[in-house]
Amino acid sequence: MDDQALRPRQAELLRAVCRAYLLGGDDVPSAALAREYDWSPATIRSELAALERAGLVDRAHRSAGCRPTRAGLEHYVRTHPHAGDPPVGAARAMERSLASSSGSVEQDLRATVRVLAEVGGCVAVSFVADPGRRRVTELELVPLSATRLLVVVGFEGGGTTMQPVGFDDSPSIEHLTAESVGLQARLREFCLGRTLFEAHAELARVRDELRSRVDRRLAEVVRLGLSFCAGAELDPLWLTVTGQAGLARGLGTANLDGLGDVLARLEDDRRLAEILCQLLPEAQCAQDPHAQVVLGGAALLDRDAGHAEPSEPGALRLALVGCRLPARSDASPRVGAIAVLGPDRMDYASVIPLVEYAARALAARS
Repeated sequence: MDDQALRPRQAELLRAVCRAYLLGGDDVPSAALAREYDWSPATIRSELAALERAGLVDRAHRSAGCRPTRAGLEHYVRTHPHAGDPPVGAARAMERSLASSSGSVEQDLRATVRVLAEVGGCVAVSFVADPGRRRVTELELVPLSATRLLVVVGFEGGGTTMQPVGFDDSPSIEHLTAESVGLQARLREFCLGRTLFEAHAELARVRDELRSRVDRRLAEVVRLGLSFCAGAELDPLWLTVTGQAGLARGLGTANLDGLGDVLARLEDDRRLAEILCQLLPEAQCAQDPHAQVVLGGAALLDRDAGHAEPSEPGALRLALVGCRLPARSDASPRVGAIAVLGPDRMDYASVIPLVEYAARALAARS
């Protein structure tokens, strides 16, 4: 949904609710909105009710104030005009930190994440990794339920990787089983005899070609293949995580179990690198990286559980803002990413351009 799908008043009210939530973290009463806009209380209540029906705002009960849902914040972040340059002070801090680095990849990663963590008060993550170079020799699709398949990939010399993939529109297990036969045959055409990196590149090429024509079955094959090729079999050469204490302070102690799960996932280098590659789209240009914003809860960094909307009181509301790092050349399969993870009440207007600035700086120094 974009602003064209909302009436002007609804779009403006949603922006106001999101701004108030990001600044204060509390529910926004309709009386506060009435003081800000020259509209009647009845009009504001009516428009907020429409936003609630659309799943963009949420209220604990009819007389309570409202706050944006994950979908509402996603709409706000997507439609909000972000400045192209980061805050001057933050950019200078990044430049000074990189200038003091020894110039090695590992030191450059540490220099950038240190500034991101300090400026954002969040966890900052950056890594560079080599994807596995073993070629695919086997590929099987195993239906798990009416909406999920398990992708099993075998490699030359032994070794396998498995990943569940979801389908939103499969009406039954029988349908999915029948579909998987055709999907498996097409996927094998793209993957067998190639490394996962090579398969991903071929699938991305086909995906770009599909933008000019419609082929539902092939589009599903490409989507499925890209989902398990991206980041699979990564071997992180350098990975730096910092700012865990800042994340804990920012989230508080309302849900210690969820916070513990998140902090534990940050300790698994290989899995963290794979998940970041799956969540963040591949960089198209070293000179113009675009940050991706992903919202969710404690399961945000769990590729198997997904990142559903937090709904229980006290549930963690997280945001990941990150960029994939462009490859140095077509001949180099090396991949990487830089990201910050924190409460969804981030200052997106500052964090997004700063992450993009850091990605450009790292690409220039690689």
